[in-house]
Amino acid sequence: MVIDDIMWWFGLIVLGFGIGIITGLFGIGGGFLLTPALRIFFDISYPVAIGSSLLQITATSMLSVYNHWRQQNLDLKLGSVTIIGSLAGTECGVRLLHAISMKGTIEFAGYSTEFMDLLINTCFFLLMACVAGFILREVYQSNKTGIDEPDTGCCKLLHQCSLPPFMCFEQAAIPRLSFWVPTGLSFIVGCLTGLLGIGGGFVSLPLMIYLLGVPTRIAVGTSTLQVLLASAYGMFRHHQAGHVNVLLVIFMFFGSLAGVNAGVRLAKRVNARDTRKYFAGVLIGGLLLIVYDVVRKLNG
Repeated sequence: MVIDDIMWWFGLIVLGFGIGIITGLFGIGGGFLLTPALRIFFDISYPVAIGSSLLQITATSMLSVYNHWRQQNLDLKLGSVTIIGSLAGTECGVRLLHAISMKGTIEFAGYSTEFMDLLINTCFFLLMACVAGFILREVYQSNKTGIDEPDTGCCKLLHQCSLPPFMCFEQAAIPRLSFWVPTGLSFIVGCLTGLLGIGGGFVSLPLMIYLLGVPTRIAVGTSTLQVLLASAYGMFRHHQAGHVNVLLVIFMFFGSLAGVNAGVRLAKRVNARDTRKYFAGVLIGGLLLIVYDVVRKLNG
């Protein structure tokens, strides 16, 4: 039993190391892997897994933001604008999760399952499948054209938004953009943060690249800042509900200390196109994790 306990805690350190690499390399919190991993491999309830994931993401994002700031990969003005939308969205997500947690057990396809588990797993699967599919399609087209940074029609459309006030984001190479565009997008990211226990980075990173037109390197650093702000607020709200296990996070954070630094160093060596491709690969890994959990429950 003692050996099992040691391996359980050691597993948390290894998990933290992997999440740290993902945070440093892609500018995302890694909650889309961390939350289901805690539920599936460590048998932690989704509310506690979500709250604890947000604390872990907050800690690792602080390290990542500092490292990206030192390397000038961060647009502080753009990151600051996202605060309003992120916090409002996170509050909505936390309240929605509370309402879902009251639903209890339901019958689905002849099996009895927690409604929360079913809904959250479905949300994770659909989000990761859509984002990974879109990125892989774009990277394939970029390989044929030889263009390193994408230029989408949606990006051009949003840049033409005529709703004042307007702002200029020099570091992100955006000369003029309506204040409401990044605020609205960050609200969506915030909702996902409060509901799913993710930093929102796996959504905010492609949104910044494909919808705002932020260069990949700057998007990685700026996304980390947004992840930090939304996760910190989400963690605070979940802590109020008693959904944060601090000891759990301490062990994961030990691994993250090394993982974040390794991820940021890797980010300097990987070009923009490969960064997006590897990011899609990580999302596919998350999809496989969800599929594994569903198959395990059906066979169990």
